[in-house]
Amino acid sequence: MPHFIEIAVNVPRVQGVYHYSVPARLRAEVTPGQLVTAPFGRQTVQGIVLRAIDRPQVPQTKDILKILDPQPVVTSAQIELARHISETTLTPLGICVHAMLPSGLSKQADSLYTFSKRSQERFEAGEEIYAALTPAQAKIVDLLADRGPLRGRQIQRALPHKHWQSTARALERRGVIESNAILQAPSVRPKQVRIVRLACSPEEAHAQMDALAQAHHPQALERRQAVMRLLIDNAEAFPVSQVYAATASNLADLRQLEKKGLIRLEEETVLRDPLKDISPPPPQQLALTQAQQEVWDVIRLALDAKESHKPFLLYGVTGSGKTEIYLRAVKHALSQGRQVIILVPEIALTPQTVGRFLRRFPGQVGVIHSQLSAGERYDTWRMARAGEISVVVGPRSALFTPFPKVGLIVVDECHDDSYYQSENPPLYHAQEAAAAYAHLSGAVCILGSATPNITSTYRAAQGEWHPLSLPERILAHKDAIHAQVERAGQEPQFARYLPLDDDTLMTELPPVEVVDMRRELKSGNRSIFSQALQTGLAEILERGQQAILFLNLRGTSTYVFCRDCGQALKCPRCDISLTYHQWDAALRCHRCGYQRKMPQYCPTCKSKNIKQYGTGTEQVERTLKALFPDARTLRWDRDTTRGKGARAKIMDA
Repeated sequence: MPHFIEIAVNVPRVQGVYHYSVPARLRAEVTPGQLVTAPFGRQTVQGIVLRAIDRPQVPQTKDILKILDPQPVVTSAQIELARHISETTLTPLGICVHAMLPSGLSKQADSLYTFSKRSQERFEAGEEIYAALTPAQAKIVDLLADRGPLRGRQIQRALPHKHWQSTARALERRGVIESNAILQAPSVRPKQVRIVRLACSPEEAHAQMDALAQAHHPQALERRQAVMRLLIDNAEAFPVSQVYAATASNLADLRQLEKKGLIRLEEETVLRDPLKDISPPPPQQLALTQAQQEVWDVIRLALDAKESHKPFLLYGVTGSGKTEIYLRAVKHALSQGRQVIILVPEIALTPQTVGRFLRRFPGQVGVIHSQLSAGERYDTWRMARAGEISVVVGPRSALFTPFPKVGLIVVDECHDDSYYQSENPPLYHAQEAAAAYAHLSGAVCILGSATPNITSTYRAAQGEWHPLSLPERILAHKDAIHAQVERAGQEPQFARYLPLDDDTLMTELPPVEVVDMRRELKSGNRSIFSQALQTGLAEILERGQQAILFLNLRGTSTYVFCRDCGQALKCPRCDISLTYHQWDAALRCHRCGYQRKMPQYCPTCKSKNIKQYGTGTEQVERTLKALFPDARTLRWDRDTTRGKGARAKIMDA
């Protein structure tokens, strides 16, 4: 029962940790990793308990106020990982440890700004309050007048790149506005659904059906009898919404039935599981090639070893079977009673990757990524913390899943730039953090890539990481072809795929042709597609095949500038080029979401000679439809995949 604890507070730009005392009423409950509230200056802030201490380093301490969650929100290994990230990125520990919490659970203290009582009275009396205000002060007053009381972060979003805090303090000193410290409660919580169940046996309920007719209006009687028949026939509880839909009943009907002791209305916690409706095909373990077997033997020995191991850098050409190695490693780790984290570089890869793991480990896999709702991410986080799932797949944020006993961490396509957190602190690299986390938790770390970067290659050459190689590409597996034939309902001899003599059929990587578009232009081809690409597309369409065109720029044109004065149109918030989208003739910032209409005149010199340049995915789609009007085309970029489940729908189209 600690009397004093060390806390990492969730306060921006605050360095270090703080020592607090634990009131007697909480001493039996407090433990490292818990989320608590504590006084901090004039504010009440969130903090995470890092450890118990014998003696504080300050002469006088304040008591913590409340334990927000009796279960730790971070594990001891995660706390050590947060210390590592803090030290290597020079980021305050509080920011690092709170970054591990799901969105909506971690809240920072803020201030609520309102007009003072005197200013409000002057407003209502129609008096002028703008006299002697600076332009910056007038902007804050306008905001409050238009939108009412605002939190500090709301003002920050409305006035980016402005030093509004000093302006607000000046307004407070003048008595124009006032501020009060606030701490919002976590915005995510378990979802509660009201359910209906029988309060007696089906036989008793059926016997009392006729008694309902004595005192009810015929329509009400019909509805209430329908409710009873539904519950009697199915012998299970139903959400209230389903009962309403199936019987046309309402809450008053249910209240009357509850009053008679026939049913019970209860609250039940339900999980928001984004994978609940996915039914993967039966699992299939493929035979390993010789190279795969050699790699797997090394990794299996590391999983069986008790001490920590160097990270494995698994170099494998595209299609070499790295995923099968991951799957076997996951199975081995799960058999040891340990949990697994699988990182993928992009959200777009997650449905495909999750499907492979779901087939092998049904009921044990969770997914975390930004396309999910805050509630879905929170419930997946809760299931992982409680040990109800054992495998989590997702981008870099999935690394912070609070598994109690991590045994394996896989970073697929570890060379990808998206593993680097570059916008908000902590500015960490998920590959480096994964290797450190594996070392701290005694887990095995596999870093897989078909094109490892020079840093990773050097570290493997120097012996810091253990290099493994899969140099051959697999075209097909005998077992996979047979399973495909069975799913298609065909006999093997009539199948599209011929049976293999060997377990696997190997192939070479396809040839790559680099086309000089300057020569294309000189030869008269002004299209964004080269002649070679147009010919190739025509050939595959004639054969009834499909093609994928990759372009890492969305929109129609990637920048807009004036050909007279050279002025480029940029985002006023981010200072990056705006992208032109033809479908609504708008310019958009792909970083912050700012948008404006395409101007007819240059805002600097008023010239009409303002043009769009560059190529985006919208222009590629339009060109494809012009060249091949009979071909089905699907565009996959952020604009077409904003909706929930949009990526999966495109892949299934």
